[in-house]
Amino acid sequence: MTEPQYKPGLIRTPHGRIRTPALIPVVAASYGIWDLWIDGDCIAPWDLSQATILSLYHILPYKRRERIFSEGIHKALGTKRPVWLDSGGFQYMRKGAELDPMDVLGYQKMARSDVAVTFDYPITPGLDEQNKLLRLERSISSANMMLEKKGDMMLYGAIHGSTPREIVDYIGCLDDGFDGFGIGSLVPRKSQYAYLSGIISAVRNRTDKPLHAFGITGFPAMYALSYLGIDTFDSWTYLVAASFKEYIHPEKLNRIKRLKELSSLPECGCPVCQEHGLKDFVGPDSASEMLLALHNLYVFMREMENVREAVSRNELEEYIMGKCECGNRNISIAFREAKRVIEEKK
Repeated sequence: MTEPQYKPGLIRTPHGRIRTPALIPVVAASYGIWDLWIDGDCIAPWDLSQATILSLYHILPYKRRERIFSEGIHKALGTKRPVWLDSGGFQYMRKGAELDPMDVLGYQKMARSDVAVTFDYPITPGLDEQNKLLRLERSISSANMMLEKKGDMMLYGAIHGSTPREIVDYIGCLDDGFDGFGIGSLVPRKSQYAYLSGIISAVRNRTDKPLHAFGITGFPAMYALSYLGIDTFDSWTYLVAASFKEYIHPEKLNRIKRLKELSSLPECGCPVCQEHGLKDFVGPDSASEMLLALHNLYVFMREMENVREAVSRNELEEYIMGKCECGNRNISIAFREAKRVIEEKK
């Protein structure tokens, strides 16, 4: 068997430890359904996971932003677990806007997040060389500037590169002192598993610090990223699927669509499905979407716990190979590329 790059680990934060590898659900605070969870009407994503991550892009226009900045993000969410606060660089890039990095740091400090991420200027496929280099330089400058003024807050440096060599050189330009690194610019190529594996493996071989991968997780990526040595990765697939009325199959791990046309759902042991049925998931209201999202997240969290157990037993490859037979063919495709990259480095 090929030895995976990953070893069991812990990330220590002011609000507790995160056992890795870990999937961290994304909380889009300006998205309507989150009010139901923030109001404490029912169990919330941050109650089911080791930590949660928000983007400043969603907080700044949020109607409750002042409460977040005055009371702190933990009190606003009603959680005692770790909370990450991303800078929103990717979302602002898509809108053609940006923030002052020091303003971003100020917001992150006011929110009292456990882990903050530097403001960055992501690169996209097809970007001309001059503009790409400019964006990389600005991201490095922003990261080093924020590091100098971060105080006691944990800070991850956002890192970018269109090739393994480029992203390794990028890390070499960052000052010492970051608590970890967050790999960006991956979303546009999230289905290009060979490319992703090459980038991630190069970074993992460059540093022993915690690594976070932004925005590329479904089940295929979740298994491959764990095998490649990523410590944490974020996802809102559970919610996006629910918004399209898609139910994640608890065994096959694919999305079941057109729920209104079904007479029943597959058997599922999650607490949501123990109390609710198909009719509760297909309603047009936010409550139905919330329940469906929670079921989807339960499936993700269960699988993530299984991955951690397999890592602790040094049986991760065997576990993933078993999942390749579940019916989601992309799991096999992603894992094959991850394994190939590791074997080529030997």
